[in-house]
Amino acid sequence: MIKELFGYRISLRQLMFLGIAFGVPYFLIGLLWLGSHYEHLGDLDGLDKVFSAIGEIIAWPALVIADVDLR
Repeated sequence: MIKELFGYRISLRQLMFLGIAFGVPYFLIGLLWLGSHYEHLGDLDGLDKVFSAIGEIIAWPALVIADVDLR
């Protein structure tokens, strides 16, 4: 069974499609999360603000469960 699973080949086009299919919704939900939890960004400036916003977009699943804001 494992040999059969590893026997599949995937083309670069299929790999790119999978990345887009899973990456775009994840990014959009992260932007929605950031848009509704942006209050703490007013206290930050410069690169701290940028990295905090990126962290909110990347870590939104954990932040939804924990219901916390990155600072």
